[in-house]
This record gives sequence, structure tokens and C-alpha cells, in this order.
Amino acid sequence: MPATSLRIIQDSQKTILSLEGNWDFQTSPKHLQSLKQALQSLKQTPSSTGFSNDFAIDFSATTHLDFIFAVFLLNLLKSLSLYPTLLHASDKTERILEIIHTWLAQETPPDPPATPKAFGNIFGIHIFEGLGRGVERFFQKTLDFFNFCGMTLYFFIQSLIHPSKIRLASLFYHINESGFKALPVSVLTAFIVGAAVSLQGAMQLQNMGVPLMSVETTAKLSLREMGPFILALVIAGRSASSFTAQIGVMKITEEIDAMETMSFNVFEFLVLPRVLALIVAMPLMVFLADAFALLGGMVAIKYQLGIGFGNYIERFYETVSWRHFWIGMLKAPFFGWAIAMVGCFRGFEVRGDTESVGRLTTISVVNALFWIIFINATFSVIFTRLQL
Repeated sequence: MPATSLRIIQDSQKTILSLEGNWDFQTSPKHLQSLKQALQSLKQTPSSTGFSNDFAIDFSATTHLDFIFAVFLLNLLKSLSLYPTLLHASDKTERILEIIHTWLAQETPPDPPATPKAFGNIFGIHIFEGLGRGVERFFQKTLDFFNFCGMTLYFFIQSLIHPSKIRLASLFYHINESGFKALPVSVLTAFIVGAAVSLQGAMQLQNMGVPLMSVETTAKLSLREMGPFILALVIAGRSASSFTAQIGVMKITEEIDAMETMSFNVFEFLVLPRVLALIVAMPLMVFLADAFALLGGMVAIKYQLGIGFGNYIERFYETVSWRHFWIGMLKAPFFGWAIAMVGCFRGFEVRGDTESVGRLTTISVVNALFWIIFINATFSVIFTRLQL
């Protein structure tokens, strides 16, 4: 068996690297290192015409060459930007090198052409291009979200037609997890906000000489706005992030792919129970949030104005009608729907790794807060137009 070796032959016109013997997966690291050093030295040798034209590899003394060595050789030549001509290569060697060269060319795409400087490029930032892409992404995500809502509505109608499709165990579980377990922090927040708003309002109305109006003003504000709105903000921070993280982890661990493989409908198993749970739980929690917001206002007004609890309740029944309570309750299911839909939608967008889960969890909370503010503002405009 011929010994593995290499020789460098130089003349005035061309530099030839001759590979002798067997060059395959059994070639020793010593010979591979020698080959690498030889090519590096050739790369550093000054040349008037460049190695693309005056450098060649001679395979006339090569007895065997396999795919593994061919990959090594072509990768090495590519890293050094050497493009030699091939001398005396057998048909087999030429086919191997051609296949590997084609594969490497497909593996590494060519560098994109340099983008000419455009108008609006300030500090290296293409302002108008970035703005356009941002607007495009916004509208695309909006369309995707409404498509997701439409699919959820479709499967909800299907579950009404076929009630056996409703996952009652999952529904009650999420009512407990997303609703009742959030009550302590929710009612405490409602109590504090109700007390703070009533205290500020009572001080201003006392300065105006109408302290008794603080009862009806703060009560209406708590029932119509502060109770439902503050509760929705708390639930958005708690449940939207939770839904996104839960579904996102299922995407990463390929549980959702497994469910789809087994023909389980992910909307019926994952989305509908969460959406229905918040739609059902939000009115119940708003009722308690209203009660604690009124209690906080009652305590604040007694502290600031000296109006007793009995007088507060009497004045409350005289000036506050039931419609203010029902207006606040009407908003609750819509808040629950928005929070659950955003949380589930962002969860299904998770791709790849845990970093994606964290990023989309943050986006989920921000989006849920936006939808809560938007829905609340929409209802305010509608009720104002209707003079309610």
C-alpha cells in the first residue's frame, strides 16, 4: 500500500500540490495537519496572477480518496479562498469532488448584493423601510389574531351544537385557577384603588362645598369604571401571561404536535376552556371587586368627611341606580374574552426556545392591556352616546 504523503512542486508558472497514496477517513491527523499547513503557506505566498489561475492539485499519485476527505479538502480550500485546478483526477475522484462542491454551494447561500443607500437612511437606519415593514407586520398580526378569533368562534358554535365537546373538567379547572385563585389580590387592589379615588374626590368636593356628592360620584365611578377596569388589569397581568407560557411550553415540548397527530382539536382542548373560563369568572369577580371598591370608598369618606357608614349607604341608595352596576357587569365578559384570546394566540406563536416564551409572554400582557383599554373606551363612548 503506497504511503500517504504530499509534495509541493513549484515552477515559474504554476504551483502544484501532489497528493500521494490513500487520502480517506483513515488518514492520520498528522497528514491532515501537514496538508492544512501547506495550503496556508501557499495562500501566504505572493503571486502575480492569484491562486485561482496558478495553483493546481495533482491526483495522479492518489490511490484512494473518499467522501470524508473530499469534504475536509473542499472546506479547507473554501476557508482559505483557494480555487485550484484539478490535474489527473480519476472519474471517481471528479464525481466525488463535484458532488461535495455542489452540496457546499447549496449549504452556504451567496452573500446578498450590497443595498444602495436610500433616502431616509440616517445613522445607518432605513427609516422608511423599517416603518413600512413595521406597519406590514402590525396588519399581518392583526389579521392573524382576528382569524384566530374566528376559528375559536367556529369551534365554540360547534360545541354548542354538540355539548359533549365541551371539556367541563378543564373548564372548571381554569375557572378556579384563573378566577377564584386571583380573588385575594384582585379584591385587595379594588379596595385600595376605591379608597384612594374616593379620598381624592372627597377632598375636592369638600373644598367646593358639596361633600355629600362624594358618595354618589365615587360610587358611580367604582361601579362603572374602576371596579371592572382595575380587576381586568390584574387578571390580564396574571392570566394572559399564564396562558401564553402554558401553551408556549407545550409548543416547545411538541405536545401540541402530538395532539394534532392523534387528531385532537387543540381549540377544543386548549383554547375554548380558557376563554369560557374567563368569560364566566370575570362577572363574578367584578361583583366582588365592586363590593370591595365601595367598601374602600366608604372607609375613605368616613375618614375624610366623617360621613358614617349608615349615612353613606342611605345616600348610596338614594342617588345610585342599578344601571351603573349593570354597565360595569356588561364589560366583564368582554374583558375576559380579550384576555384569554390574546394569551392563547400569543402562546401558539411561540417558536423554538424558551427565549421565545419569555418574549411572547411580555407581548401577551401588553396586548391584553391594550385591548382592555380599547374595549373600556369603546363602551364609554357608546354609553355616553346613549346617555346611560
